[in-house]
Amino acid sequence: MGYRLHVARVYKVEYALGDAFSHKSEEFHNLLSTLKVEYTGDEYDSDFEVQKDEWQKAIDKLKHLYDLEDEDERDEIKGAVDDLASTTDEVIEMMEYYLNNGDPDIDYLHLSFF
Repeated sequence: MGYRLHVARVYKVEYALGDAFSHKSEEFHNLLSTLKVEYTGDEYDSDFEVQKDEWQKAIDKLKHLYDLEDEDERDEIKGAVDDLASTTDEVIEMMEYYLNNGDPDIDYLHLSFF
């Protein structure tokens, strides 16, 4: 059983559809934090990674936002969505797009603002 170091041969970031979250890096990181999503980096990082299951939990939480019993948490999430100048449905749609278009061979999304 050998454990050899390997290097990835292909690293490719593709442009997303539209301009969702453009120039909203800090606001997007704030949304992830508000949704309690664990990810690499902090609010000032332009490149970060999120496990796909964490990303899906965030989508599910947004889809069931009005079912949350904690009114303060619900208001905080709604405020974070508003800071993106988007509707909850628009945020869900883009997050699902990223999830569905991420590399299917790995269990995380590599996201990049540029």
